[in-house]
Amino acid sequence: MPPNTPAPDIPPGQTTLRRWAGKHGRTPDYVRIFWRARPGFPDPAGTLPARGRHGGGQGELLFNENSLDAWLAAQPDLQPPERIDPTAVRAAPEDWITLGRFAAMIGKDRKTVTQHRDRPGFPAPGADGKYSLAELLDYWNTRTGRRGPARHPSPATPGSHDTQP
Repeated sequence: MPPNTPAPDIPPGQTTLRRWAGKHGRTPDYVRIFWRARPGFPDPAGTLPARGRHGGGQGELLFNENSLDAWLAAQPDLQPPERIDPTAVRAAPEDWITLGRFAAMIGKDRKTVTQHRDRPGFPAPGADGKYSLAELLDYWNTRTGRRGPARHPSPATPGSHDTQP
């Protein structure tokens, strides 16, 4: 369920992780797996009724939206996703450009941009292989699943080539 879809069954002031994650540039699974495991993450405030055909399964968890927002504001390492201001790229939105030029315009490495080509929602190229600047900016500013700083360094496993002095 997209975050903008009206949901008459969700009480005012409450939300689901699916709706809340989209507002913060993350996927629901990312929030559920990584953020919810962090200390102080708010407890669920309730549950929606099961939506199965025969009433089976569990309903989606409800959270107090203000509690979620307050928790996120208190997490200095979980900065909001970077947004590119369309006026900062100094090009007309109707321009058609290469991915390399787009990467240079937003100050990213070319591979950082091109690795998104196969992801859902990435704009299709025109017949000449160029992309609409407006569509690229829209995709870049609304893509989900971006990661913040590295989670935790993984410890050296026994038998690995890393040795401690």
